[in-house]
Amino acid sequence: MEILGLLNPRDILMRASAQAKRPLLEVLARELASRSGQSFVSVLAALLDREKVGATCIGQGIGMPHAMLGGLREPAAVLAVLEHPIPYHTPDEQSVDVVLAIIWPRDGSSDFLNALARFCRHLSHPQVLKRVRGATSSEEVLQHLGEPKDVGCPSISGQSTLATPRNHAAARGAWR
Repeated sequence: MEILGLLNPRDILMRASAQAKRPLLEVLARELASRSGQSFVSVLAALLDREKVGATCIGQGIGMPHAMLGGLREPAAVLAVLEHPIPYHTPDEQSVDVVLAIIWPRDGSSDFLNALARFCRHLSHPQVLKRVRGATSSEEVLQHLGEPKDVGCPSISGQSTLATPRNHAAARGAWR
């Protein structure tokens, strides 16, 4: 399963406003809970627990709060393009303005690692990221995420790389 396949226009929050990381995570948890049937409290707690391990960011102003939940049948994702960057306690000390929040079934961890690594590589491509930031609608964001051929990077769905221990380690490092 690809993360891009989880996103519909209603899953893109354009010019979202947040003053800090915690209020942003609350907004994202509320959205994920409504899409997944999970409780807001359990989604928020899972995202906050994961953040305690380390900031879930990949640099370049991109946050990736994520959590694995037991009892979840299908993954859910929400992408927020923030009106103003917020501090996110990132290793590169850069504020975050593009945030993908994901919850994934606990029993699908290998699929999750592969899908998140592919999406991270794709979104962090400079031309894709620039176009996502400059988009004026959720449909435009999805278009930029889904049509990478014109920006010189491989498509998400076109990648068939199998995960290797090295890729898993690199992906885990990119999320912190």
